[in-house]
Amino acid sequence: RLVDRHAGQDVVIVSHGGAIRAAVAHAMAIDADRALHLSVYNLSLTRLERLDEGWRVIAMNELPGV
Repeated sequence: RLVDRHAGQDVVIVSHGGAIRAAVAHAMAIDADRALHLSVYNLSLTRLERLDEGWRVIAMNELPGV
């Protein structure tokens, strides 16, 4: 809903690693068991992009100043 409400805009969401892991797993079409092996660094930036056919992961675990 949030993305639909702000179509065409950048949306920033602050969340815990589990929710980020779930969003990345959805974007990559991987199952929950494999998603548990994804590492989400504290204070990192993960960027997803919504496409007509679904989602894609642009970046994961970007750290400030790197």
